[in-house]
Amino acid sequence: MNNDNYSFYLADDHKGNKALTIIKGELNKELVASIGKINDPNFASSADELIKILNQSTIKKVGDNSCN
Repeated sequence: MNNDNYSFYLADDHKGNKALTIIKGELNKELVASIGKINDPNFASSADELIKILNQSTIKKVGDNSCN
């Protein structure tokens, strides 16, 4: 799924670990290497919404790696 210059990714190991990633621009090694945890209290309300989305999302065990 692409939306203008944004790409959305979901990783799910089906053991309770998930990652929801939104990339603006191109995904590259430098971007991945500079990952950091968000600790800004102003992000809390957005974080709550993203948690709801992440908890409702999974990768289907079908050949196309589609997300549900």
